[in-house]
Amino acid sequence: MATPREREAASYLEKHKILDLMDNLASMLFFHRPERPREFLISQLEMLKVTRMRTADSPCLFNDSNLEAIFGILDPPRQGYITLAQYKEALKTLGIKTFDESPEGCEFNRISQDTFKKEAKDGLMKCSATFKV
Repeated sequence: MATPREREAASYLEKHKILDLMDNLASMLFFHRPERPREFLISQLEMLKVTRMRTADSPCLFNDSNLEAIFGILDPPRQGYITLAQYKEALKTLGIKTFDESPEGCEFNRISQDTFKKEAKDGLMKCSATFKV
């Protein structure tokens, strides 16, 4: 059973999304492998601070080519679309918790690459922008 202090600490971490922030920063370190990791982390935190004021240019692990590669993995026959189930699972795997459950193309169970990229970028931006720095 958690003590009141432990519950308070857990609530604080959840409220400020500290664990999500740490996961994001660690992933960025592993992905970019900068020569000067401390300076890299400082610059990422500074960018997140600016992001709180506007949602453009937030630091993000995935760029267009990464999202296109993910889409390509989900669409090996190169049909130009993925299923709604693939779309939802891919966004959840990227760590996006809230996204459009009925995006363009869902009525035909065909989500285009453009729709996937747009929704993924929007979701990743929202994830980054919600961190409290």
